[in-house]
Amino acid sequence: MSSDWDVAVVGAGVAGLTAARVAAEAGLRVVAYDRMAPGGQLVNLTGLHDVPAPGEVSSSAELMGRLVAEAEAAGVTTAFAEVTGVHAGAPPRLETSEGEVTAGAVVVATGLGPGRLGLPGEELLVGRGISTCAGCDGPLFRGRAVAVVGDDEWTAEEALELAEVASAVTVLVPGQPRWSAERAGRLAASARVEVLTGAAVTALRGEGVLSGVVVATAGGERELAVDGLFPYVGRRGPDTLVAGLPPDESGRLPTEEDVRTAVPAVFVAGDARSGAPESVRSAAADGEAAGTAAVAALRAAGGPGLRIVDPTFGVQPADSAAETQAGGTADWSEVALFSNSKPNATELLRGVGARLQEHWELPEIGYASKPNASAAADKDVIDWLSQRYKMVLVAVGD
Repeated sequence: MSSDWDVAVVGAGVAGLTAARVAAEAGLRVVAYDRMAPGGQLVNLTGLHDVPAPGEVSSSAELMGRLVAEAEAAGVTTAFAEVTGVHAGAPPRLETSEGEVTAGAVVVATGLGPGRLGLPGEELLVGRGISTCAGCDGPLFRGRAVAVVGDDEWTAEEALELAEVASAVTVLVPGQPRWSAERAGRLAASARVEVLTGAAVTALRGEGVLSGVVVATAGGERELAVDGLFPYVGRRGPDTLVAGLPPDESGRLPTEEDVRTAVPAVFVAGDARSGAPESVRSAAADGEAAGTAAVAALRAAGGPGLRIVDPTFGVQPADSAAETQAGGTADWSEVALFSNSKPNATELLRGVGARLQEHWELPEIGYASKPNASAAADKDVIDWLSQRYKMVLVAVGD
């Protein structure tokens, strides 16, 4: 089976970057697609509660920086393109805004789309009072009244962040809250936050700019004057992204076992997975599982592997004398060349590299050398080789 990539990951948030890193550390050629920049929904948050452990708080920027650095160090390629379709096959095929590509395995980790109420005139007010990013747009509402719609942990966290700048934050919960007791306590402790349960937004007010909302409660309808509205309901998964895999009612993709789907070699991780808990720690666990499952699927299919031959006197052995090592941790796409800078050794090594690159159709092949034959190898060069490549061919000689 020939493909452009061993593993293609759709989405570069916590789940996607984790899956990509795991697959790349196993020696696979991995690409992670994202429309804009790595980070997913976490770019909208400043602080992360209960990360890395319950009761702890960490910086979302630091977490994403670490995940990106780890993925890059493992050899993951990041592609800034939108994936519009995934199709089953041998290998699976991806439609992207930059053209069609194939991959031995695909991990879908798109997360969820922005919150929407589904009300008339809503889209016209997005960016004119309606937002789904407290960290991005919260400062625009300093000293003004805002409302947040939702019932989950994300809703509570955004409301708490808005309470630091807004004059008043009304949390409109359609049913009953689903957030933790710890967040409930923090909301109750804030003098600027009011939580209304059983409250549904039925209409929007404002001409060109939001000026208020109509809220239906058990006691009847009421007008709420707000300058900002942050909806965290109606967030949908990737819907029909994967051909032949019907989504659930919220557009998320169902799995049969952990992160595996009914479509061969296609896996789902993070919030895009039906039934996912929607937390940073569960997204990371999903990413680990999806990356591991993708590696296992490729190795079970017999590749990629490393073909070892004995080219004695330049003669290739018969097929029966060649041995295929399946399930290794490297293939030729992770090979680099290193020379001691002697002319004969360098010429030999470059010749071997050219043959390898042509035979394996590699877009590039690593090469490094010592400054001169008698000098010690540069530490930074050795570090680069060890971090970027799984195998280094060394040539020495006069």
